[in-house]
Amino acid sequence: MSFNVKTATVAAAALAAPLAVSADEIRLTIGAGHPATAAWVATVQDYFVTEVAARVAAETEHSINWTEGYGGSICKLGECLETVESGLLDMALIGTAFEPSKLQAHNFSYFVPFGASDPRMGAQAANKVYETVPELKSILEDDFNQVFVGVSTIGNYGLSTTFDWNGIKDLDGQKIAAAGPNLPWLEGTDLVPVQTTLNEAYTSLQTGVYHGWIMFTDALVSFKLIEVAPYYADMNFGVMAFPLLTMNRDTWDDLPEDVQEIIQQVGAGWSAHNAEFVNDKQTAALQTMHEAGVTFIDVTDDDRRDWANRLPNLPKARFDELDAKGQPGEAIYAYISILSELGHAFPRDWASEK
Repeated sequence: MSFNVKTATVAAAALAAPLAVSADEIRLTIGAGHPATAAWVATVQDYFVTEVAARVAAETEHSINWTEGYGGSICKLGECLETVESGLLDMALIGTAFEPSKLQAHNFSYFVPFGASDPRMGAQAANKVYETVPELKSILEDDFNQVFVGVSTIGNYGLSTTFDWNGIKDLDGQKIAAAGPNLPWLEGTDLVPVQTTLNEAYTSLQTGVYHGWIMFTDALVSFKLIEVAPYYADMNFGVMAFPLLTMNRDTWDDLPEDVQEIIQQVGAGWSAHNAEFVNDKQTAALQTMHEAGVTFIDVTDDDRRDWANRLPNLPKARFDELDAKGQPGEAIYAYISILSELGHAFPRDWASEK
């Protein structure tokens, strides 16, 4: 027998003809906009791809032959959702933050600042949200022709600055940079938000275009931002549910049931594995920052409460937006509830203000 597997591609510049498939070999393509150095890509490469191939070979009559394309070689950031939808890729890591309109509801964690600081708790909560709010998976399947395989987390966001400060009021009037989904965390704080990207952060901090960055520690270290912004405040803005791991629905439907089952199981395992990996990198990055002489600014629970209370009611505002669009805004409050059940204490009672 043979399988109707999607057309593969080895590079963005050239499309390959449909792959020939032997009786027991299944050829699949997987990609990401981020490079393999990103934690979530590294764990897909080292854990998911490897584990799926090993288990399929050991437990079924089939084998998996993977073609991998990371770092934008097949889909660039903000393009991977459409690339999987069309079948150009069978699987990809989907950066929900780069799909603020199409996957707005899937950005539920970004709408709840000061969430869990532990990537493992964040991943556990995010996966429970997808179980609790099945409409999230339905959006992927019905609107974008793909199946949910897993979701994990990126690190806990803090504040790196070029200057020392003591108390939130010291930040008033300062230009602070963030990526798009994080900018609302600056609303109402008397800080000046600046939309930017990591690629330009070093030079911008060095030349005074802005004076701080909201970012997780691993990126602060890997992009060497601590050289030009040597003050760090562990604000505990929280880890984010990012990215999604999905598969083209047509490809999924063509797979044998035993292979589908393995992919789902390994997808869940990848989520937990990536969260552990991110947690380890977060711990290592903090140690590197200490060794590099970064000044750690003391942030109290009162400071976090002060910041949170200055914000507009972001969960409610985003809930109303999603509800008006017919999208599952309840994912936001499901996330808040699940984190609370897991023991997380928010500095502001978002749920009571719904």
